[in-house]
Amino acid sequence: MIETPFGTDLETAVKLNDTVAQVFDESQVYRIDHYLGKEMVQNLLVFRFANAIFEPVWNRNDIDSVQITVAGSIPVLDRGGYDDH
Repeated sequence: MIETPFGTDLETAVKLNDTVAQVFDESQVYRIDHYLGKEMVQNLLVFRFANAIFEPVWNRNDIDSVQITVAGSIPVLDRGGYDDH
């Protein structure tokens, strides 16, 4: 899953996209707007326990790992200007 904004302009977005394409097949990449994905992540536990098909298999015995990577180098307090453009 790749969260937007993706790059700081068209040129950096194209470079990042090319790098991702060297490592992953397009079918393995999911691009999502950072704000649209927020609610989905917050509701993962609700989704798990509300769906009988997932509840028995989403546990420590059946899930090997969960990886969340926050790769940004801009401190959160200084992101306002970045997000404005």
